[in-house]
Amino acid sequence: MGKTIEYADGRPVKTKKKLKKNKNMNEDLLQVGNGNNYVGPNGGHIKKKKKKRKLESKRVSFSGHVEFFPILETERDKLATKADGLLRGKRFTPEEDEIVKQAVLDYIAAKGLEDEVGLKMVLNCKSHKGVNKCWKEIGLCLPYRPYLAIYFRAHNLFERGEARSWTPDEIELLKELQKKYGNDWKKIAQEFGRHRIHVKDAWRKIRPVNLKEGKWSQEEYQSLYDLVNLDLQMKINSEDNKNLKHGMLRDNIPWTAISEKLTTRNVSTCCEKWYSQLTSSLVAEKKWSDADDYRMVGALCEIDAACVEDVDWDNILEHRPGEICLKRWNQMVKHIGDYASKSFGERVDILAKRYCPDLAEIREAWDNKPVYP
Repeated sequence: MGKTIEYADGRPVKTKKKLKKNKNMNEDLLQVGNGNNYVGPNGGHIKKKKKKRKLESKRVSFSGHVEFFPILETERDKLATKADGLLRGKRFTPEEDEIVKQAVLDYIAAKGLEDEVGLKMVLNCKSHKGVNKCWKEIGLCLPYRPYLAIYFRAHNLFERGEARSWTPDEIELLKELQKKYGNDWKKIAQEFGRHRIHVKDAWRKIRPVNLKEGKWSQEEYQSLYDLVNLDLQMKINSEDNKNLKHGMLRDNIPWTAISEKLTTRNVSTCCEKWYSQLTSSLVAEKKWSDADDYRMVGALCEIDAACVEDVDWDNILEHRPGEICLKRWNQMVKHIGDYASKSFGERVDILAKRYCPDLAEIREAWDNKPVYP
């Protein structure tokens, strides 16, 4: 047996004989399969052990402060993009909020600016050449997040204000400023020292003087149809919208603008009324289209029928079964007031004002536009 040589601290050193033995053993192993399995000298399979990867800690240094953020790979993989590996789609934690606020204050101090003036300059950096690239530097406080996300979060943190509720005086001032600036929420927000999103939300919650609840009048129904039809015509005929596709919003109807024109109903009520009651459930079932409403009403205007029984429903629309046409008719007349006391011709006249037959092709053209995946 060879001598065992030791280091000064007592650790054994492999002898040449031992090293040679290990080298021969490695040469006898043949790698097969996916690189993790080996065949030994006697034909047996030996599985190579994978080394466990240690979880990393991100070390962030900013303005003399050092922070450690352990990042679990599973969470990181779910929320990061493949392109840059940055964390997206997850809320900022309270700890991150404090780091962002401190980073902004540290930047202001480093530039020798007064707190209030410096904060306004940083939050409106595009208007100030000296700090127009400040967020790339401030963003280093959380290097695993996009600096634009940090920019928007900082706006939220510094502009939301300590008092979350709005006083009656602030509401009155908001009404006056909205008359003056319209929907330029950024300008209005600067008057309040709040974030424009919070200002816009407050405006939405303000109850208009003539806002109604409950049952809709026939005038409101007609106004709603007129506004939606007008928007549809403008979208189809506008040169800017020739190549317009459906977006994430259904039909891309501007419900905020329609609500403001209608004046008696808020945004959510208008949208819900249109899709929950006035638009047929048959559309979602692929048994009907919105354009069919216009075509059927147009066909009913051309025939001389005294009652529902006089209509040949099987031949009203060539591409739709008679029972489906009759079912849609029954849905339509529910929203024309006291329809039981009205004659068949009166019902058709009311619906013809809502579903203008001349708009059938425009409605169909809009429905046929490609939809974003």
